[in-house]
Amino acid sequence: MRLMDADEVAVARAVALIGPVEVPELDARVGPGARAVVDRLCARGLGWEVAGRVGLPGRLAGHLSNGLELLRPLAEIVRHSRVDDLRTAVTGLGGDPGGRTKAGLVEQLSALLADPEVVVRTVARLPAPAVRHLEMLLVGDGYFFVSGGVPPALVARGVLVGGQYGRPELPREVARAILLQTGDRITGRPELPAAADLPDDGRTAAESAVLTVTTLLDEARRKPLAALKKGGIGTRERARLAKLGVPEPALAIDVAFGAGLLAFSATGYGATADYDGWRADDLPARWAVLARTWFALDVAPTSRETDDGEVHPPLPLDSAGGMLRRALLTAAAGGRSLAAVRGHIEWFCPLHGYDDEGRDRKIAAALTEAELLGVVSGDRLTALGEALLAGRDLTDLLPETRGMLVLQSDLTALVSGQVSAAAARLLAACAVAESRGVAVTWRFTPASVRSALDDGWTADELRTELAAVSDRELPQPLDYLLGDVARRHGSVRVREVRSCVTGAGAELTEIRHTRSLAKLQLRAVAPTVLVSPCEVGEVVTRLRAAGFSPMPEDADGVVVLPSRAPGPLRSRPSAPVRSSVDAAHLAVELLATPAGPLLLDGVHAELARLAVHLDAAEVALLADALEHGRDVRISYRNKDGNRSVREIRPQELWDRWLTSWCHLRDGERDFAVAGIEAVALPG
Repeated sequence: MRLMDADEVAVARAVALIGPVEVPELDARVGPGARAVVDRLCARGLGWEVAGRVGLPGRLAGHLSNGLELLRPLAEIVRHSRVDDLRTAVTGLGGDPGGRTKAGLVEQLSALLADPEVVVRTVARLPAPAVRHLEMLLVGDGYFFVSGGVPPALVARGVLVGGQYGRPELPREVARAILLQTGDRITGRPELPAAADLPDDGRTAAESAVLTVTTLLDEARRKPLAALKKGGIGTRERARLAKLGVPEPALAIDVAFGAGLLAFSATGYGATADYDGWRADDLPARWAVLARTWFALDVAPTSRETDDGEVHPPLPLDSAGGMLRRALLTAAAGGRSLAAVRGHIEWFCPLHGYDDEGRDRKIAAALTEAELLGVVSGDRLTALGEALLAGRDLTDLLPETRGMLVLQSDLTALVSGQVSAAAARLLAACAVAESRGVAVTWRFTPASVRSALDDGWTADELRTELAAVSDRELPQPLDYLLGDVARRHGSVRVREVRSCVTGAGAELTEIRHTRSLAKLQLRAVAPTVLVSPCEVGEVVTRLRAAGFSPMPEDADGVVVLPSRAPGPLRSRPSAPVRSSVDAAHLAVELLATPAGPLLLDGVHAELARLAVHLDAAEVALLADALEHGRDVRISYRNKDGNRSVREIRPQELWDRWLTSWCHLRDGERDFAVAGIEAVALPG
């Protein structure tokens, strides 16, 4: 469905509203040329044709029918209609009720509504306020309410029919006739002019993009990026990354995370094991990984907003930003004008679901990100962008360039371009970055060199490696700094000790030479002091077992006495044992149970009626969460078309709204059940 164009949507919607239909009737409904569109739908599994009749998969038909299944057909409404309501509807549609009984009025009304021309002609005579209200009913799946009530003209003309308790309802037949009349017609692919801008290879921006992501991941490997308690990398951490030379941190974070180069851990977001392999690869391969990952993202990294705030990268977020991005760039391939494609984006991507403002915001984000990655330049795709969409080799377009590292006498190292992974790791180990960008300055300090020695480097190893990556001898000040720090390093030692045993020298000597106490690893640090890496309780227990009489002390040297229990100890009750059923026996019992209709309770049935995007299993999961107060993860689309992924705890179902506690926003929110597009267990 993400690849459907406007012609395919027009044909599919007509089939969804009419039902299985022959191609000639589709030509009459949507215009000539339906045959080619039907063939495209069937080739992608979005339609089928049997015995000359075209149909759609059930889920697709339900999605494209504007919620018709939520509206009751006339036959159900009239069961509770009063005779006067039926007479009014028949008269309004141009019929003569005469002295007919209720059964006769129902038959007459059904015949009138079965004629689409009658419905269209009646709607055309409605006053403007009634037309606006009717449009809102159609958009809102028949559930639009206003304080002023229903315009009387809708009832008087028979467009709405009085049902239960006299409440006017929009019959499914009326909605179908109106939607078919107002449906789009096929137009064919728009003609797009060539871009006026001169071609650009995109190499400069591509190299900068790789450097940006490399800077981000080098920083994440040195120290994991701080994560918010509710997940994601917040604005403060992203501002810090921007100062380090990452111009659009959200873009770099989302792409690195999507490529598997950045991952979450208990300490924050750090570089993964795959990063070293990517870092050591050549430039074309590294850029291709980033560009393809970005092209496939569903979210727009630089436009990560929902209806109630920002979702921080790289948290998951349902968005049609990726759909718009792919449609925009794919249509512009071959040197076509991006501005022209943008003007016809509703044909290339009609199912994005945004209003005009939201759509323009996502397209602007896509173009900004594409320019930063070297995919777009001006009003056209770059040579790299064209090769990316065509799946061609990038080596000739993006030749490898090696950076240069110069060690200077003022204890700094100047790096231009992108140095090797080994050089970057070495500098991060023994120096501190003072500036970021195309040219980076690193400074060697006693603290930075000591940090490298703390990590296991030796002074000779640092000298050898620094000379190798710079391809020249070390400056004398740097050589002296390495030697001076190494000379003092480790002169003071700190030993880990958990227990300290004190006593008379002769008794401690006996303890040290007792073979049964060898596991305590006792070491003498003074004539009357022994230390052990074991816990105090274990040391005391083993000493007593060996025939000695130690007493434990606290940190202040006060003897610790065991506390006495106030009464006799009671045995803990055993945990209840769960009954189990043998799998084979369970299978036999299930197969022996006669099949029958699924009986749904009230809340379950109401959720099944309202949740048009969910299958039976998802409805059952949502109903169970509502009944037992459990958490579920939902994919939700609001009235503006913005999508988000939430973990919620449903609390109450009223009318068409599900009141829930939203863990993402840490507050109570109301969700339209019809806007819930998927339900799953959390985690």
